[in-house]
Amino acid sequence: MAEASPGQKLQELKIRYIAGLPDRMDELRDSWNRLQYVSWDPKALAFMSQCAHKLSGSGATFQFPDITNTSRVLEQHLLALLEKPDASAAERGQVDHALKALEQAIAQATTSESELVATEPKPVVEEKRQHRIAIIEDDTNQAEHLKNWLEQQGYSGEIFDNPYAYSQRTEGQQHHLILLDISFPKGALEGIAWLERMKSRIGTHTPVIMMSARSDMVARMRALRAGADLYLTKPIDMGVLEKRIQQLLKSPETTRPRVLWVDDDADLLTYYNIMLTNAGYEVETLSQPVRILEQIEKFQPDAIVLDHEMPGCQGAELAQLLRQDARYMTIPLLFVSAAPEARALLEQQSIGGNEFFSKPLDDKKFLKALHQHLTKAQLIATRINLVSQRRESLGLQNLDYFLAGLGDLLTTLTNKQQGQSYYLAQASIDRQDFLRAQHGARAMARLNTRMEKHFAQQLTAGNSGCALGDGSFLFLLSTPAGTDGQAFLEHFHTSLSTPDWVLEPSTPVTLSLGALTLNHSLDEDSALLEVEKACTEAMDKGGNRILWQQAPEPSPEVKVDNRIRELIEARSFKLHYQPIVNMETGDTLFEALVRLVDENNVVYLPGQFLDQLPEDNRNPFHDLDRWVIQHAVQDLAQLTGKASASHSVSVKLSSPMADIEPLLSLLSSTMRDARLKGKLRIYLALSGSGVIKDVAKAKKIRQLVQNMDCGLVIEHLDISPASVELIKELGAVDLVKLAPALGAHDKQTLALDQFLQQLKSTLNSSEKIVVTGVEDTKALTWFWERGIRNFQGYFIQEPNLAMNYEL
Repeated sequence: MAEASPGQKLQELKIRYIAGLPDRMDELRDSWNRLQYVSWDPKALAFMSQCAHKLSGSGATFQFPDITNTSRVLEQHLLALLEKPDASAAERGQVDHALKALEQAIAQATTSESELVATEPKPVVEEKRQHRIAIIEDDTNQAEHLKNWLEQQGYSGEIFDNPYAYSQRTEGQQHHLILLDISFPKGALEGIAWLERMKSRIGTHTPVIMMSARSDMVARMRALRAGADLYLTKPIDMGVLEKRIQQLLKSPETTRPRVLWVDDDADLLTYYNIMLTNAGYEVETLSQPVRILEQIEKFQPDAIVLDHEMPGCQGAELAQLLRQDARYMTIPLLFVSAAPEARALLEQQSIGGNEFFSKPLDDKKFLKALHQHLTKAQLIATRINLVSQRRESLGLQNLDYFLAGLGDLLTTLTNKQQGQSYYLAQASIDRQDFLRAQHGARAMARLNTRMEKHFAQQLTAGNSGCALGDGSFLFLLSTPAGTDGQAFLEHFHTSLSTPDWVLEPSTPVTLSLGALTLNHSLDEDSALLEVEKACTEAMDKGGNRILWQQAPEPSPEVKVDNRIRELIEARSFKLHYQPIVNMETGDTLFEALVRLVDENNVVYLPGQFLDQLPEDNRNPFHDLDRWVIQHAVQDLAQLTGKASASHSVSVKLSSPMADIEPLLSLLSSTMRDARLKGKLRIYLALSGSGVIKDVAKAKKIRQLVQNMDCGLVIEHLDISPASVELIKELGAVDLVKLAPALGAHDKQTLALDQFLQQLKSTLNSSEKIVVTGVEDTKALTWFWERGIRNFQGYFIQEPNLAMNYEL
């Protein structure tokens, strides 16, 4: 038997609603008769008020506006009587009149039932949905081959020879899936750069399969970090591609946004379920508000819709409860109510955003707002990952923060550091593809969530971990030098494994572990590649085992120092960029970070090479600072599109305060030659500890900088009266950055609260304060509630990727 069409379902629901109206009217009449002739019972009055409230919300929803209007009048009269010991004759007359009007409206509605039943709708046969798939590939033969193959499989394929052609030709349209190459004429990783910019625009849940001839871990990681759902190597195995496309397109678990709707009116819940399902959402309804936390944990919704007036609780109370949990802080909450006064109670905005809708619901307006809130929530989640160490206070680290820590560790390891041994480990679920095919994506996602929590609990102080995605995890481990490495890693593997890793009904899940001993001969990419090889080999040997790989022998330190001097002489400097993000608007300021990089992409931090810079007639940093200024302006000038006019760069110089003023002339001429347009495109960052030693010089620099239409940033402010006095003394500064330690939970004290209030008063704005080192979402929310919107995170990349990263 063919499934009923959406129109048939709604008609059946309307018929059922009409059939239940006489019973509702009888309940109201019986309650009113008991109140008048037996006893004046506040509980019976409250029951009548609740019944009238439900009818006022549902009547117009089912195209009966008279029911909504008359029941709303009745509800108002009943609410006026709730606080009274009895009703006067006039008040009783008003209720009687309102009841009669409602009876007439219901009578009119019930006469339409026979017409609905008599008009038997013709069965609607839904056409098979044809999925539109975009192929972004510059190899014409490869693209045509993919298009022909897709059409043979019943899909509609559309070819774009580069990512920007896709952006220009699909304005206002949306594909169901994108096949994206990595390499294009503009750059070997141009596909990744474009995906980072466009992921938030191409649809909240549009899957992306990235294709490349590169099979290494580094390429896959960069693709996944950019937002790809899958990574396939060329030549493409068409059987694998077919299976992956089916998984992404046909599984509602992975492609449909999930909405939880809480309302005590069963008829309305059924209506909303049909409406949202029709619009492409996965819906769960709940008529018992007290079970909301249990249902959220089980369903993992992307958005929650709450009725405001429900027996035993209000929507605002549930919202307040949810916002106290870091896991639910960014979920959009939309309120629906027939009570006009409810809007005033819901003015406070959360990070995820709230919006109020009156019953009867305007379906089109609501669906448009829901889509906007889901898109905004996705953007905010991206920004939170960008600026915080971890999602939850006791969870694993965010991937970007973990990789930044790994990179920092590798650049600071020397063969003189004999006190600790360091290991990079990758744990992966054995038989991941088989388990996904057997149990489904949702079951695997729940397993991954449980594993994340368990793994975070196993990490001791000084160790860290992150979820890599697709059933894999990375860990950075340390142990005192001389510890038996094999025994240490076996113990760690045992701590990750547990009999609880079972997929229903009784499929056991095991983990393989690849491990690599770290030293300074490794860079981030090579370390990740080696540990992936070790983990893959462990799985290939049957799984549920460890494979430990030693790193290459490090070079003597004297050779490292000689190598650094060679690179300095060759001027092998490079700028990476770390964003300061406005969480509300997405406006981004990129802080330029200078690094020394060799031909193998081994990175040396300033702490490793600044003391080896050659002296000149000014100071050892003068030549480096000139290089930083010229290349930061050059990188900014080379941006195209929206970024060319909206992005700004913050430059931090190494020279002492006394030597900065002459460098401003170079900055001015470089900006003029680059023809930068607009104000505040370049910011100069000064450390608060340096400024306080020569405030007079700093005030002169501030004036010169502002005369050039540039901005001034004062960094590393700590909680002290001196910090506030310094800002007062300097006058108008554009941004102040708090010391990184203040982003942690244990620093969120009354003293910090008072310090922020003093800063806001001095700056006349909270928009000028930047928080760094944010520990997790809960810590971020603490600052958000105090008006802070600018945060600096841990995502550090090269300019062609980072400065084009639109949020």
